[in-house]
Amino acid sequence: MLEIKGFTKYYGDLCAVEDLSFRIEEGEFVTLLGPSGCGKSTTLHSIAGLVEPTEGQILLRGKDVTDLPPEKRNIGMAFQSTALFPHMTARENIAYGLKMHGYSTADIADRVEDSLELVDMLNHGDHRPSELSGGQQQRVSLARALAYEPDILLLDEPLTGLDRVLREEMRGWLHRVQREVGVTTLYVTHDQEDALSMSDKVVVLNDGRAQQIDSPEAIYETPTSPFVAEFVGKSTQFAGEVTHEDGRAVVHNDSKAITLPNDATHGAGEIVSVYVRPEDTDVSTEPTGATNEFLGTVVDIANLGNRAEMSIELVDGTTALAHTARFPDIDIEQEVFIRFEAGQVIVL
Repeated sequence: MLEIKGFTKYYGDLCAVEDLSFRIEEGEFVTLLGPSGCGKSTTLHSIAGLVEPTEGQILLRGKDVTDLPPEKRNIGMAFQSTALFPHMTARENIAYGLKMHGYSTADIADRVEDSLELVDMLNHGDHRPSELSGGQQQRVSLARALAYEPDILLLDEPLTGLDRVLREEMRGWLHRVQREVGVTTLYVTHDQEDALSMSDKVVVLNDGRAQQIDSPEAIYETPTSPFVAEFVGKSTQFAGEVTHEDGRAVVHNDSKAITLPNDATHGAGEIVSVYVRPEDTDVSTEPTGATNEFLGTVVDIANLGNRAEMSIELVDGTTALAHTARFPDIDIEQEVFIRFEAGQVIVL
């Protein structure tokens, strides 16, 4: 549906994006995920026709649109800023985009009402942006982008700036609307929860290069590089040398021996990094004798509402993270034991 081939963009001597290639299938929701300055917005703007590539091709439905102006690409776009005209009502903002695409007056009226209904804003059609909340403004912006049935919808960090509760609400709403309409979508964000919760596929970028292109599950559970492992979620990190003991691969880290998954293929003597997600880490006040169990002292407990995040300093100084039930019956400076199953260990 959309294919990016060898996309490269230089600004003078600065390489913003280098040799990026990926494909989006019809109806997919794909996210460009990465830190600020990684090249994700540059890529999005090039697809929209707002930035000229230095090298590479942009194909939309098999047609090379690399050199076409934005108005010839049939692309819908919504920005973080919403870019709504402040002197126009919600209806007028949506109608303006349709006028620019040459729709008749009768067709515009029908599409405006359909678009407002789609985003649950029929009762706010006569309100100007200043009379709408941030979430409502984003809904109008999305309605405007979808009104003329674009081939692909480009979303440039549309949820940034919303408070946490509203962001989570809008995330679920946006995903529902995308599935309902079936529009192919490319979403740009630095927020890992946005990417993992909504996407069919995630393209992780850093320093202008793709680090991994995969499903959200694979990005989180089987990252292919330390950058991806660390960027997409918190973890406890160890490093050490691999040995083989009783038919299992083991990493020796200071005084700890960490047993690796059965399918680990790392050779003896290899230096590896080991990552364990906090939700895969159990905590108890008594030892169980399990594999991968270590003594530590609680140094912080952050109660996050639906869970608690515990920071535990191990004997060697490593800080381990564990998610527990909310408001755990454990105190700061209390000695505890952490443990994790070998099958939950990420080895890179």
